[in-house]
Amino acid sequence: MKSKFIKTLTKKKEDIIDSLILLSIIAFLLTFFKPSLLFSNTIISAGDTVGHYYGAYYMKKYLIPHLKLIGWSQDWFLGYPAFQFYFPLVFFFSGLLGYIIPLPISFKIATVLGTFLLPICTYFMFKFMNFKFPTPVIAASFVLIFLFLERVGPNQIYSMWGGNIPSTLAGEFSYSFSLSMMILFFGVLYKGLEEKKHIITTAIIFSLVVLSHAIVAIFAVIGSSFFLLSRNFKNNLKHLFKVYLLAFFICGFWVVPMLSKTSYTVPHVWGFPGRMQELIEQIIPVPLRGFYVLALGVGIIALFKHEKRPLFFLYLTIAAFLFFILSPTFNEFSIPGLKHLQLVKFLPFMYLSIILCIASGFFMLPENKNSWMIAIAILILCIYWVIKNETYIAYWIKWNYEGYEGKKLGYEYYQANEALSKFTSGRVAFEYDPQKYDSTLGSSRATETIPIFSGRPITEGAHFQSAFSGPYIYNAHCEYSNGCSCLFGPISHGCPRFNFDMGTKHMQLFNVKYFFVSSDKVKNILANRSDYQRVYGPNEFEIWELKTNDGHYVVVPDYEPIMIVSKNWRDLSYSWFEDEEKIDIPLVWEKNVKDSFRFAKTLIDPSIDEIPKIQLDNDNCEIKNEIIEEEKISFDTNCINKPHIIKVSYFPNWKVRGADKIYLVSPTFMLIYPNQKHVELYYGKTLADVVGLSLTYISIPLIIFWKKIESKIDGLYEKKKRK
Repeated sequence: MKSKFIKTLTKKKEDIIDSLILLSIIAFLLTFFKPSLLFSNTIISAGDTVGHYYGAYYMKKYLIPHLKLIGWSQDWFLGYPAFQFYFPLVFFFSGLLGYIIPLPISFKIATVLGTFLLPICTYFMFKFMNFKFPTPVIAASFVLIFLFLERVGPNQIYSMWGGNIPSTLAGEFSYSFSLSMMILFFGVLYKGLEEKKHIITTAIIFSLVVLSHAIVAIFAVIGSSFFLLSRNFKNNLKHLFKVYLLAFFICGFWVVPMLSKTSYTVPHVWGFPGRMQELIEQIIPVPLRGFYVLALGVGIIALFKHEKRPLFFLYLTIAAFLFFILSPTFNEFSIPGLKHLQLVKFLPFMYLSIILCIASGFFMLPENKNSWMIAIAILILCIYWVIKNETYIAYWIKWNYEGYEGKKLGYEYYQANEALSKFTSGRVAFEYDPQKYDSTLGSSRATETIPIFSGRPITEGAHFQSAFSGPYIYNAHCEYSNGCSCLFGPISHGCPRFNFDMGTKHMQLFNVKYFFVSSDKVKNILANRSDYQRVYGPNEFEIWELKTNDGHYVVVPDYEPIMIVSKNWRDLSYSWFEDEEKIDIPLVWEKNVKDSFRFAKTLIDPSIDEIPKIQLDNDNCEIKNEIIEEEKISFDTNCINKPHIIKVSYFPNWKVRGADKIYLVSPTFMLIYPNQKHVELYYGKTLADVVGLSLTYISIPLIIFWKKIESKIDGLYEKKKRK
């Protein structure tokens, strides 16, 4: 009886120590993420995060009221499928919370959620993996080193790959949340395999991983393969199969359509680091080199002691390394099908796994009534490491969360948007002016919030890999802007030089009505052109109207569309986009000649010079009652059976009433041949959407009746096995 009482007392003491240390970690994080910044009603403006604020805004404004997590937005990229290819979960949390508190505050909370959860999830992971006190709370303390890892080398800032605080501040907050969920997933999975249960809980947590970042989900699957290196291979395989099958059903509404439509995404390949020294620093960061040695030592001891748990973290490290070198940036190692994945984002798994491997080494500590002192000492050492090595994180946090309101030209930016909101409707292109925007608005991407403040759609946005039209838009901004991001240069014939005449032609193509300008260079050019008129300014930010564009989204072209049958249509389209003589000719991209009867000319894999210019009689054509909504476009026309281009990005979800078919036309717009006066295009569902939604609906009764279903399946399996 006395022994039981002592054990209970010891357990309570350990729980108190754990709670105090976890609270200390949260309190330490709050010394950087000051509540006065997090809970101030200012709109974040820094890194890519500023653009992501639109995602939360759109989620609250449109998707949640329409009971959706995926939809079509006209505000970015000439129209794009919002959250079809980007990860909706954190934005959903933010949008939902935005009905209770101001959206700017709910969004800030969403951006730091993963950072604050990582130590907590790590603690529970180690608890679920049966590490004894004080190892779980030591692991939670060690996470601080990963979170505050600022550089991998003297000249290489680690701020974009994900997981650590700088990456979160730069915009990778979905990754951070997903990483925390992955850590928890591994812990629950381990516990479930040991106890032969927790299928539903494990599947739900994995679903949270999937819906917040796909690369983290991929690595979670890779990491779980460790449990197949076991004598319990068959049982573990069956367990994993059940977990992933149920999770697939839960996430079906997002995963199935996403996988079926990846051809409508655009790859964005991260460049090779350049020098071998920089590559080595990425693989073995300078601040962690000692940790790698310690982790190797823990692994060797674990082998001798037949202790698998530390080896799990070394397994994760090796897996992350292998997938990193399979990145498309290393052409000789690149694997087809991986070009859409930024495999540099596997590096954070290496760093975190090495740190957790060292933490797991504390399993060797003998049980001691004073072991709590070691836990506190480790916390103090980790905090000391952070204080000694932190150089820019505190400043960046303040820069982020003080918002536009704390920036030099924040008020002027609001004023310009207020003016823009009063003009007649029309698309807006903004000058890419990174130096000015970085220093005066907080981010080179600060103008991606124009749709929020003015209600006007723009040509660019944050989720650029989701943008079918992205390569053309970002190449064009190099022609009319003071800066050039060259996001898609490696896949789109390189980046063009500044050429304002061609830039204007591309703005007309994109149906740009207003041009948001900031640099003196471009302002001076506009002042000497007759096709632009300043409608706001002179000021730091000016708005110029492109007078040659009437702002209509639906047009009958001047020339007959030419049907191009080609598998490599993108390459030809980039040549077309750069050709001043050919750009007026609509090119219809098809995979076969089935509908060639509709077109004046059909060409198979032609060169750009072979494309003819055939005049179309459109003098008497009138488009009336044009209405552009988020997921519906309607208009009236008197030109039945003539080509009509809708200057909105093509996507397979768009359906049409009043025409037989929607064609993909250059650069990535929609083309129809109306067969009646009134035409409606609407954003519907594809077969993949229906299948995906059906799987998600099926997952509900699956979860409710899981035990009965599982027992029947297991019974059939055992029966078959006996036979």
